[in-house]
Amino acid sequence: MKKILILFIFLGFISSIQAQEKNTEEIETLLQRPSKVRGYVSPYSSYTTLDNEIAYMNGFHAAGIFNDHFVFGFYKVSLDNNISSNNPNFSNSDIYFEHKGVWLGYIFFPKRMIHFNTNVQAGKGKLELYDDFFDRWLDDDQLYVITPSVEVEFNVAKFLRIGLGANYQFALDVDRYVGYNDDDFSNFGAFVNFKFGWFK
Repeated sequence: MKKILILFIFLGFISSIQAQEKNTEEIETLLQRPSKVRGYVSPYSSYTTLDNEIAYMNGFHAAGIFNDHFVFGFYKVSLDNNISSNNPNFSNSDIYFEHKGVWLGYIFFPKRMIHFNTNVQAGKGKLELYDDFFDRWLDDDQLYVITPSVEVEFNVAKFLRIGLGANYQFALDVDRYVGYNDDDFSNFGAFVNFKFGWFK
């Protein structure tokens, strides 16, 4: 009787393994095709400091959302207000600054009305100073900008999310202008996003 009972248990175990193998249609891998893809476009505004002056940066970003959590897209922002140099070597020279590149992020609890994101912008920057003496712009387009951020996001409608966040802008390789370095264009900031897309 014990042998028959053990045989039935063994057969049940084998049947269970076979059923699990039939339910697994594809091999599991680290990189898999996402089961859900959504996307949005967003006007983007941030506030920080450049050369110790308040800077309003405006632009946009567009991104895809994969499996409700992972964000991958592109962005571009540029200085929107007038800033004059505080550097004695470029006294009162106008400053122009922009950067563009990729936008990566992760969304925590995206179905909740209020949730949180972490993001990072990584791209190439361009810094220009206007030379009054020669009446021309001097540019440094070989610098890079990395901006990690945290964001609180509100699900306003199925097609609209609004995000408010804080970031830190790291400017790297600022070396063309005498008296300027990375720290002059790196600082904390805040931003707002109006994301129009399909999030359902």
